[in-house]
Amino acid sequence: MEKLFRFAVVTGDATVLDTRVKSTKLPTGFGSVGILANHAPMLCAVSRGIVLCTLEDGSPLRVRVSNGVATVGDNELTLLCSDAAIIE
Repeated sequence: MEKLFRFAVVTGDATVLDTRVKSTKLPTGFGSVGILANHAPMLCAVSRGIVLCTLEDGSPLRVRVSNGVATVGDNELTLLCSDAAIIE
């Protein structure tokens, strides 16, 4: 069984997403950054684009985000940005 971690996307208005995921790929100015459970603590700038996630059941999820900041630590990834939306 793959390990999971908490992933939250937060804007100034609302929490757009707060769930447990297997993996996440963040768009950054230096390319895509992959995050898995037990990732080392990290702080990075996130570029406007699409965040790709694999949910607990293995299904994909895409979230459109504006520029922002992501923090990773203690099996939690929090992305703070001014605008975000789940893509259906």
